Amino acid sequence: MIEGDDLRAMRVNAGISQDAMAKKLKCDRKTIINYELDVSDIRSKQLFLWFLYCKINAGSLLNEIKQIRDITNSKEKPNLQDEEP
Repeated sequence: MIEGDDLRAMRVNAGISQDAMAKKLKCDRKTIINYELDVSDIRSKQLFLWFLYCKINAGSLLNEIKQIRDITNSKEKPNLQDEEP
């Protein structure tokens, strides 16, 4: 799980201010503060943009998700935990 401290560390390491990150993500600085203090959760789209702006390679995660999607799509019917056999 990525926490607010992680987001802050990535941002600071990339040399991006809270104001600049807010502009990049098209939100208020207060939203950035809330993410970094774990007051609110960052949306997935914004998280991946955060990675992009901080030059964090999320490629391996995206590749793993694609592999899971491909496996799931290749099965006739996925075995879901809440379904009766």
